[in-house]
Amino acid sequence: MKEIITDGTISSITSNLNDAANNFKATWFRGQPNYTHKLLPSIFRQRNDFGISFNEKKMFDEFKRRYPDQSSNHKTTYEWLTLMQHYGLPTRLLDWSSNLLVGLYFCCISDEEVDGALYVFDPTYMERDYQFNELLEMQIQEKTRADFFRRLVYRVPDLLNDESRINNIRVGDIKEDIMISKEFFGLSTGSKANFNSLTIQQKLVNTNDHNGNPLPYVEQDILRAFSNIVPFRAPHLNPRIRQQHGLFTFHGGMFIDGEEFIKVEDMEQDHYAGDSLLKIKILAKDKPTLLKELEYVGIREATLFPEMEYQAKEIRHQFSTQHGL
Repeated sequence: MKEIITDGTISSITSNLNDAANNFKATWFRGQPNYTHKLLPSIFRQRNDFGISFNEKKMFDEFKRRYPDQSSNHKTTYEWLTLMQHYGLPTRLLDWSSNLLVGLYFCCISDEEVDGALYVFDPTYMERDYQFNELLEMQIQEKTRADFFRRLVYRVPDLLNDESRINNIRVGDIKEDIMISKEFFGLSTGSKANFNSLTIQQKLVNTNDHNGNPLPYVEQDILRAFSNIVPFRAPHLNPRIRQQHGLFTFHGGMFIDGEEFIKVEDMEQDHYAGDSLLKIKILAKDKPTLLKELEYVGIREATLFPEMEYQAKEIRHQFSTQHGL
């Protein structure tokens, strides 16, 4: 990831982008008001560092229960998450925009006393390499370690067989030996097992080892696949996504009872974004000027938030006069 400091004008920012992002095939923007904050979805802002823990599955299920009328438009887990994100629930999504000015607005609109960050991202390679799959979706759908391991052992037959290994233990042995299975599924007290590795066999065709013997498969640990980050372009199912030119990244990783069960990866690491991610520092002193520039080109709260309460707020502001007491 390349970091850039720019002068506090829109023209200066675009000039820097012409140089640094010239080879990008697509361009997404995300503004964060505090430069020191990582690209971390809200559901992962928990543990002792944040003084809170979330039960992701219960929040997800309860939200769907309260809004069954939304099921006609929101069919997939990922579409439901965009709706939850819209209404402020913690999710594993990060908001992005295809509009530079939208990203810049969110960088400048709060934390006026600290420097902000404008992230610029080319999703092309990550879209190619990382896709939605059951390994990511199950992290939302299972709430305990025992539920998670049961699903791996019994309900992912397309990926795992009896020769696959969880924490270096054969799946077949987990199924057949109650003393082994209780480590993963628990008994009355539930499971305390960590998730350290998942090894599968990849079949090979017409392959021999160095001695000329047939090599039917290789073994691969796919634990990191549970932490993948997937860029996606959600349908414009609500006006806010449309107004903000909304895009998203979905982040793998899992917390159970406030503890990290599956590692949450840092999107800023080179093995994810590499040269496809820029971080532009917006100085605190430049935020008010940039907000004024943005207002001149029609970027303000009421244009980005089309809901009635935001329109009413702007109308009240436009047609009210303060009087001294």
